[in-house]
Amino acid sequence: MNPLQTAILRHTTTDGRQHFDWLLAQTEIVLADARETLCWRCPRPLTEMNVNEEMVVQAIQKHRGLYLSLDGARELSGERGRVEPVARGWSQELQEWQAMDHAATARTAAPCAMTAPNERARCRYFILRFEGAPPLCVTLAGDRLTRVAHFTNMNAQD
Repeated sequence: MNPLQTAILRHTTTDGRQHFDWLLAQTEIVLADARETLCWRCPRPLTEMNVNEEMVVQAIQKHRGLYLSLDGARELSGERGRVEPVARGWSQELQEWQAMDHAATARTAAPCAMTAPNERARCRYFILRFEGAPPLCVTLAGDRLTRVAHFTNMNAQD
């Protein structure tokens, strides 16, 4: 699968509270007004996560594609506050066997969290490359996002 667009936005609500939205395109061609972009509400930017750190995230409604390429701050309609871009880049979703191979290479293996004894949550594996930051490898299982490794020599084709 080819890399897809990803972005992190700082969302400041009208009462001054902040959270971060992690956006992830589902297709290579992103239409600006189509509400097809996956989004998770995060307490802080993914780029600040440490290796083996877990963060609780909340899947929220799909966003319009225009937010993936936002160049500056934007006031939201309906008194929902303001968003501004924190990071933009590319994501690549890996199959489990690819992710485990990368984790073994990095000598860091963190399987997805168990949801019940001997039962695994549906787990997704991503390599995220944000402009100006080293690549991140994260797992997403339900509402748990975990940074599992930091890679410095991976190609987009991995």
